[in-house]
Amino acid sequence: MIAIILVKFKKSAKEVAEYGSKVLKNVPKYIKIKASYWTMGRYDAVWIVEAPNEEKLFEWFLKAGRIDVAKTETMVALTREKVMKMLSSVK
Repeated sequence: MIAIILVKFKKSAKEVAEYGSKVLKNVPKYIKIKASYWTMGRYDAVWIVEAPNEEKLFEWFLKAGRIDVAKTETMVALTREKVMKMLSSVK
């Protein structure tokens, strides 16, 4: 499954970057960070992550800890092709 994680910093960019580096060094093998961007606007960063399922993604979040550094909003993403297959089976 693919997840898009929107990140809003709660601490300084430097503190968030330091903590983020620690988190990225400890990403389990079953999680793949497909992309990581710092952004301008409503959110300060966007991560695109691949995980085997929602439970494994949540497990990684719990192990990362420290919710005082950033606030996140996570969205599960489906490819257009997958949605089109799903729509074709809807009666």
